[in-house]
Amino acid sequence: MPSQEFRTAGVDLAAQNIRTALAEISWSASGAVLESVRLGADNDAIVAAAERVRIVGIDCPIGWPAAFTDLLIAARLDAVPPDTGTDDAARRSLAYRLTDHVVRATTGRWPLSVSADRIAYPAMRCAGVLARIAATGAPVRRDGADSRVAEVYPAAALRIWQLPTPGYKTDRSALAALVNAIAAQAPWLDWGGQQQACVDSDDVLDAVVCAIVAGAVALGRTAAPAPDEAALALEEGWIHLPDAEFLRSPFTTG
Repeated sequence: MPSQEFRTAGVDLAAQNIRTALAEISWSASGAVLESVRLGADNDAIVAAAERVRIVGIDCPIGWPAAFTDLLIAARLDAVPPDTGTDDAARRSLAYRLTDHVVRATTGRWPLSVSADRIAYPAMRCAGVLARIAATGAPVRRDGADSRVAEVYPAAALRIWQLPTPGYKTDRSALAALVNAIAAQAPWLDWGGQQQACVDSDDVLDAVVCAIVAGAVALGRTAAPAPDEAALALEEGWIHLPDAEFLRSPFTTG
């Protein structure tokens, strides 16, 4: 149970403001309230939210694979090894971070590759947002430890919680069913009159899930890197996966 009241924010970050959603949740020992949701959030809104909350859960890679950044540095120096990317394993090391492999092993789902997919565009924006948050004096670490920002992945969290996710990005009825399933599993969450906004926009729902997972980070209910993974997580970023029981019982030990 939390020792004091706190707030979290969730951001479903897109390359453009129009598809970027922001949600804020206030937490207490008796439950949590979805205070606000917003679609079309700009960088100013995200930075302002980061100043109001304990932690922001952001659905966007906040780092790149170490092998990929090494390749870019080598390319700038005209020092690329001639056998770069010649087999599947080598290409996978350039495309996926350690945390992506962990998510795949845990959920059976690969996150989008920050170096080889369209998620690279939001990641470029995210780098600037994180720099602005850090400039306010808030701690920002890519592994999410003792940080104002933690990387989260709504689709993976929903799978861990065994919720019905197929089609919710494209099918309005599937989206409504998912919202109802979350509400049924999490009676402790007061939606603050915002439930319909989540049915109207999968981006808004993802932002709400991000804010919920941020609560799991704050309460120590997500998987941290193992000791031998810590250095790479700090460089590449780390997706915080909540435990399987967090949605049902956030205020007890997982």
